[in-house]
Amino acid sequence: MLCPRCGTENTAGNKFCKSCGTSLEAASGVPGAAAAAPPAGPPPVAPTAGGYAVPPSTQPPPGMVPMLYQPYPGAPQQVYYVPAPGKHVNAGVGMMEDLGSKIRELASTDKLEGFSFKELFKETFAKRGTEAIEDYLSAGSPRTTPPLEMVDTNWPKPWMFFRVLAGLAIAYAAVYALFLYTLNEKVMITIIVLATFAVPCATLMLIWEMNTPRNVSIATVIYQFVVAGGISVVLITLWYMIPMFDNLPGIVEETSKLLAVVIITYGARGARYPYQLNGILFGATVGAAYACSETLGYGLDAVLEFIQGGGLQQVIAANPQGISLAVVLETLLKPVLSALNLRAILSPFCHIVWTGIAAGAFWRVKGDRPASLSMFLDGRFLRAFAIPVVLHSLWDIQVEFPNLFNPQTQAQANTDAHIIDGLMAVLGAFAWYVLFTMIQQGLHQVRDMQKAQLEHTMEHVQATLGLGTMRRPMAPAPVTPVA
Repeated sequence: MLCPRCGTENTAGNKFCKSCGTSLEAASGVPGAAAAAPPAGPPPVAPTAGGYAVPPSTQPPPGMVPMLYQPYPGAPQQVYYVPAPGKHVNAGVGMMEDLGSKIRELASTDKLEGFSFKELFKETFAKRGTEAIEDYLSAGSPRTTPPLEMVDTNWPKPWMFFRVLAGLAIAYAAVYALFLYTLNEKVMITIIVLATFAVPCATLMLIWEMNTPRNVSIATVIYQFVVAGGISVVLITLWYMIPMFDNLPGIVEETSKLLAVVIITYGARGARYPYQLNGILFGATVGAAYACSETLGYGLDAVLEFIQGGGLQQVIAANPQGISLAVVLETLLKPVLSALNLRAILSPFCHIVWTGIAAGAFWRVKGDRPASLSMFLDGRFLRAFAIPVVLHSLWDIQVEFPNLFNPQTQAQANTDAHIIDGLMAVLGAFAWYVLFTMIQQGLHQVRDMQKAQLEHTMEHVQATLGLGTMRRPMAPAPVTPVA
């Protein structure tokens, strides 16, 4: 059948011309086809990039171009639509993919491969005996670090962190219930400690489990938590004594925490911890320590605000017969725990992950060498280090710009609070995405080192056996004449 418009030969049964898309029903002699009125609509359009045109009565959706499909010769043709070049079916998905690409380019990392939260936490609730837990926690010393060739470079499956979190949460709830029942003020310090350290310590355990080389012991983590965490507090306090840095928390705190990591691992210790995963763990350790210190500071601020706001006077006025110390402490405990619980919940999304990113970026440049000033000036490090600095600055935007949120009514205050909560959620997700890409990069580093070690071993074996090299023929043995 010839197309009445372009003259192209078409297979019988086609509804539209395979070249120009013109309807063939009118020319095929189908009863009623000639009498049918031409469909209303715009005239036929020119052929598209795919070589076909839109049928006269059909308009493509925005951002789409038509394509004709014929499953086998003689079968009816079907029109379907595909995204136009440079267009996305879902603009939101395309925008997020572009944003993720920019993030990875800034952090010098690759796209996540084989990552799944379901697979990551699939062994969280698996039953394990006491001996298995003891063996698991004993890794990291010079005698218990597994050989490099035995390290699994797939995504790890952490499980101990949940036991730490659940154990500390149960202890917190039990001690708090005990205080409410007995009003014994001596257990208040236990409540405050558990509220401060439970979530940061569980998060730190999660990152310890992500360190697949298993070359950092729990004792080393505790040592760095105490010593390097204390160093970071001292450095940050000294920085804030300089007026020009008083309102720059992103720069001051992230730089100080990273310096604390470098100080605590400087020297010969660096040769034992060459992996980028080690740097991420060390950074998270210092970040967790500083987060706990800062949380306790916010708890003290809550006490001072309660006293300065007249809360203590109200309690005294409500009990003219006299009040006990237990009643006063119970009243003070509510605002303190409110501040501590909020800071503890937010800790995995701020200091811990920020310092983990910064130290991981530095270890990517440092490797097994001692730290030097040139490493801090390396472009790969500076670009990645800018991520936690910017995230921290946006997180503390109310501190840097106190007049940015100045609500006049309670409704405006609630709206501003929702905006800030949403901003923190986005920043937290952003930070963990960057950290996971760095962890993947660390896994690839271990895999490359395994490959290099294997190649070196093979070369050594070949050299020992004389394989793969030309050897000179041996000289014939001297013949001893027979007497």
